[in-house]
Amino acid sequence: MLILTTPTNIRYFSGVELNSYERFAALIVCGGRRIFVAPQLERGRVPEPAFFYADGEDPAVALRRAVDLCGEDEILEIDGGTQLRHWEVVRRALGEVPYKLADETVAQMRAAKSEEEIGKIKRAVEIIKEVMEGLKAELSPGVTERRIAAMAYAMLMERGAEPGPILVQFGENTALPHQGPTDRRLKEGDVVIFDFTAAYDGYYGDITRTLTFRGAPPQFDAIYNAVAEAQRTAISASRAGVRAGDVDEAARAVLRRYMLDRFFVHRTGHGLGLDFHELPNVAPGENYQLREGNVFTVEPGVYLPGHFGVRIEDDVAIVGGAARVL
Repeated sequence: MLILTTPTNIRYFSGVELNSYERFAALIVCGGRRIFVAPQLERGRVPEPAFFYADGEDPAVALRRAVDLCGEDEILEIDGGTQLRHWEVVRRALGEVPYKLADETVAQMRAAKSEEEIGKIKRAVEIIKEVMEGLKAELSPGVTERRIAAMAYAMLMERGAEPGPILVQFGENTALPHQGPTDRRLKEGDVVIFDFTAAYDGYYGDITRTLTFRGAPPQFDAIYNAVAEAQRTAISASRAGVRAGDVDEAARAVLRRYMLDRFFVHRTGHGLGLDFHELPNVAPGENYQLREGNVFTVEPGVYLPGHFGVRIEDDVAIVGGAARVL
């Protein structure tokens, strides 16, 4: 028996978008059954069988009734993303019963995407790329990172995508991989990084492009070409049965040859789906074996502190045993 509380896990197993915020909500999966526990205000949005509770009532009562439908012989697995306040609801409903985390079970199921799921990610990628191309024309001296990020957000929404994290970085900020948009203004000769995530019908794409504005700093071309080679090599290495850690090493080995590997400060990639970070984890030493339906980023980067960074990110799917760039 699975007790799932995070919105993306609930959606994966039921197709229902249910985000109750501070209120308790859960999907119980046992055998072929899908049983909801939800606040009264969600009545009409979630299918039966479902147990509802009103504000002021203890949701543990509704959860206990739902679990009773599953019987006593089920091994209990709990969503590892359960908030602590919601875990208290589970304990009140079930007492000190033995359990294990459901994370590995659920993550392995979600890691292999169907053709339909891959199609949604591909559409998200197409929208992101279209927006990035449109934003190149908006780059002008004095425009801020924050202004371009706001435009990106609006353009993604207008094209039917749901924006996730949006990174726009100029100049020295490009050497900080997770630096959010600031009031830093664009100058001639700056390196520019666009790193956009956005979902289409719930499924995320994640793309990064590095460009320059009216000139480039010294070493830029050589470093960009090395990162591009590292990415191509990692994509070529991505096949069913290959360890994710070996894909990471394929990218890292190229940068090592150019004596740039010490400036590559993060993993090569991560899985994509209903969340923008899922399995597989394409990182050093990772033993996960790639398999049909995996979708993940390939995004090597080189970052020179105080100067600039280069990152190139594309999304690939394992289809027919090999990597297909989406």
